[in-house]
Amino acid sequence: MAATVLRAAVALALLSAGPGWSQAAIFADDFESGNLFRWSSRLGEPLEPAEVFRIADLDLRDPHVYLDLGFPLGCRDFTDQDLPLAPGSALNARIATSLTTDGDGDGQLDASPLLAFRPFDESAAGLRLDVQSGLCLAPAAGTTCAPDPQSVPQTARYDGVAAGVCLAPVAGTTYAPYAPEAPEPLAPGFASQARALAFDLDGLTVPLRAARLAASFVGTPVAELDTGLWMGFLAESDADQIPLPEDLPGVGGQPLSILLPGGTGNCAGHDDRDLFEGVTGWWFYFEYVAEPVPWTGE
Repeated sequence: MAATVLRAAVALALLSAGPGWSQAAIFADDFESGNLFRWSSRLGEPLEPAEVFRIADLDLRDPHVYLDLGFPLGCRDFTDQDLPLAPGSALNARIATSLTTDGDGDGQLDASPLLAFRPFDESAAGLRLDVQSGLCLAPAAGTTCAPDPQSVPQTARYDGVAAGVCLAPVAGTTYAPYAPEAPEPLAPGFASQARALAFDLDGLTVPLRAARLAASFVGTPVAELDTGLWMGFLAESDADQIPLPEDLPGVGGQPLSILLPGGTGNCAGHDDRDLFEGVTGWWFYFEYVAEPVPWTGE
């Protein structure tokens, strides 16, 4: 039992942490997760040198994930709490491990999502932000990052926010009993403009529609992005097409939606599904912290 539930938790944690970013995937309803807004000097816009922040902590706040362990253990929320007999199996704990350790011993941190601002400007208006994966040396403290040649940057525009809330969850799309709640970063900070964004691990691509990132600035000059909100909408039709690994007993080959409240076969006693542009699915809300890192790319 311990090995079964731990493998299920690890698989979903890695799916969510997403050390690699998908180049392109087309789902049944014509969602394409490719790099739709990529710029280059050939298109008339010079490539600004990147100022790079590495996501050092990432936690799913809404929706939570549930797994049916059967009698007598029942339905368990393993977002922040370990599954029975499986220490360290909580989803957010597994994400933290992937961000802070070198599990395979290759000298690099297992997951390094990066925010590459081109350039970083606290008063930006429509400047370029690349979301990509990096190759970052272990240990996490004092790490240096380089581009991951397997990762195609996914590009959006971002704006500086001088006052108020930088970004907030869509009204009516969060579940009040969940704690901690999805964050609302306060200015000064930044917010990206909405775009399709996907993350990928070993062929498992999670496509988010209307994805946006925001965070509060800490320090002068900025030494950290704090209380970050990373949000996006996962259509139920897409979640139904993302199979969990076949070797996961009990849920192998089942769609990702089986772990999300309201999804077919999910054991939770409530429904987290939302409606976006006439499509049913789930708004995902992650909280993150990002730190500046030395960058050896352009």
